Amino acid sequence: MEPPVAIQPPSCMEGRLALGAFLLCLLFNFWGVHVGWESKNLPGGEFRQAQTALAAYWIKAEHNFSLAYPTPVLGKPWSIPMEFPLYQWTVVGVSEITHWSLTKAGRAVSIACFYLTLPAIFLLLGRWRVATAHRWLVLAVVLTCPFYIFYARAFLIETMALMFSVWFWVAFERAVAERSRAWLALAVLAGTGAGLVKVTTFILYLLPAGVWAVARLWRVRQTTWKSELAWMAAAVAVPFAATLGWLHFSDGTKVLNPLAVFLTSSNLQGFNLGTEETRWSAQMWSMKWRTIREELSWLPVLAGGGLMAVIGGRARWREWLGCLAGFVSVLVIFPVLYALHPYYFVASSLLLLLALGLALVALAESGVSRWVVVLAVASVLGGQAWRYVDYFYPGQHAISPGGDGLTRSLQALTNPRDVIIVTGQDWNSMTAYYSQRRAVMFRDDVASDPNRVEQALAALKGDKIGAVVIVGKVDGRQWLVDRAGLRGIGREPLYIWHDAQVYVPEARRTELLYALLETHFHEVSLAPGVQIPRENLAGRWIEVAKMHHWQREPFIALQPVPVRFYSSFGPTLDGSSGQPMYGAHPVTRLVFALPAGAHTLRSSLQMPTEAYRLDLPDSGTTDGVEVSLFSLEVNGERRLLATRLFDPRHNREDRGVLRSLEFAFTLPAAGEVELFFGPGPAGKDTRDWIQLGPLKIE
Repeated sequence: MEPPVAIQPPSCMEGRLALGAFLLCLLFNFWGVHVGWESKNLPGGEFRQAQTALAAYWIKAEHNFSLAYPTPVLGKPWSIPMEFPLYQWTVVGVSEITHWSLTKAGRAVSIACFYLTLPAIFLLLGRWRVATAHRWLVLAVVLTCPFYIFYARAFLIETMALMFSVWFWVAFERAVAERSRAWLALAVLAGTGAGLVKVTTFILYLLPAGVWAVARLWRVRQTTWKSELAWMAAAVAVPFAATLGWLHFSDGTKVLNPLAVFLTSSNLQGFNLGTEETRWSAQMWSMKWRTIREELSWLPVLAGGGLMAVIGGRARWREWLGCLAGFVSVLVIFPVLYALHPYYFVASSLLLLLALGLALVALAESGVSRWVVVLAVASVLGGQAWRYVDYFYPGQHAISPGGDGLTRSLQALTNPRDVIIVTGQDWNSMTAYYSQRRAVMFRDDVASDPNRVEQALAALKGDKIGAVVIVGKVDGRQWLVDRAGLRGIGREPLYIWHDAQVYVPEARRTELLYALLETHFHEVSLAPGVQIPRENLAGRWIEVAKMHHWQREPFIALQPVPVRFYSSFGPTLDGSSGQPMYGAHPVTRLVFALPAGAHTLRSSLQMPTEAYRLDLPDSGTTDGVEVSLFSLEVNGERRLLATRLFDPRHNREDRGVLRSLEFAFTLPAAGEVELFFGPGPAGKDTRDWIQLGPLKIE
């Protein structure tokens, strides 16, 4: 890639401005990657991030740094090694040294790898004879890329694989061209890291290195080609051997798990490398184009870069066209991966950004007005920054505790060493990670095979099943419930979350029911048919503070909440009218603790018409309810503050719904007041079905 000779070098002022632009973009990038730093969720490829995070969590929890590292999502044995665990080990190490959470440590490692890629890009541009000032501009383009700001902070191996791959590319060329043992050692080290961490990224950057190698061998085919080839082979021999060795080891480990055989490289070949059908599928290309159009950059910026390349980029056409070809080629080589997983573009987007940056460089070298160059640079950098703020920032800056009501309930209701059984979620690690539990996840094709399910369950001998989660319809999966029932799991679900039904150990069902009633889990509710235990709260004084949380529900519309109460028939709540109504059938006594001063009690009363039907004899209908407010004195006496008879049978103004109740009173000292509901003048409580609306004492 030799650029034309006729280029205009940048001035000292241009160099200083370019460096300033780079530093501003670096600050913007640093701000962007730290947006939502405290959030525990994993936006962007959360399925894959959770799998990586799950492995790191259990490596740390078990202090297990073996090559067959734990990823407990497909049952025993708990290891399904995908990539060499260098990233996970680094994350765990950073977490232990800094005492950061794994989420923060994972983000920090990814960000560090991204920044460590920048010097390699700087050196690579130097090999293409790009002036130092113009290299800063290219790096600024990379730093403002909205996609990189978002994904450079992800709990993923992607930026580590990118770092190793780009350093291999630079070191490979330098080692061969300069006969440098130092660069050769770096090429071997970086290539080995790239191949082990993520071979698909390594393959991508082998392409430009390979093109350069073939071109170099062609030039020296009459002279030193053997020596050149020897240096090239020395640079790739160890990385290739390490990569193949790791694939062999990881496949051998996966086949030990009957639920993980589908993850071996031979079984995934069609998925990883695609087929002729998927390679040219319009649907696949539409999905890839969506990611390019919406996420990689701002479409007008890419269009402008293309225009600059066509009009003014002739001075750098080999470089930018080569980068663009590399970017497109990987979409053909791995058609399915790039269509289904946008985070794969972390590997290839750099090539697209280099093409965009080189178009700017060519424009700057072409001799056009400096103001045109400044406008072009500002448009590219500003456009990308705006795209991040507009597209990624709104979702990234929200602080989330991570997970959802299902995972938080599983974490709270199961023991740390319990295993959860999940079907209907494929092998998505999110449930296992956010609940921090080992999981046996049955994919749909496995869940329909009783023999394989029984084999996986039998392997759990010695482990306790904490919960069974069935997502979607239970039809056809009852046999799974039955088999789990043989291992102590109840045959009826205890609670539901969306379309997930959760079955728990029968021996703990009552305990967990009370735990569910005491704790609110977002969008979690008891399964249909589950009866709330009813403790007898009628006919005795009850201290509200000593009640279970769920037993206090009848008082949700009373402000303040009573400190104690007495109810002949027990407290009840009716929301059928559209607002909560407290059942105050006589005798009901509600005691409130209040500060000294003037107060006003405001509420409403109502009775259903059946309580005071005029066609009934007086003996068969209500004679009204005495509603009184007392001050409870220190000497034990009750001082009447206000009273009224609520009698819709004899008083038309009390008929209908929500008749006003208002008592104004003054307490000379802090104390307690009692709102009393008693029988009417006849002293009977027949059909005294009085309801108290939302109450507030101010």
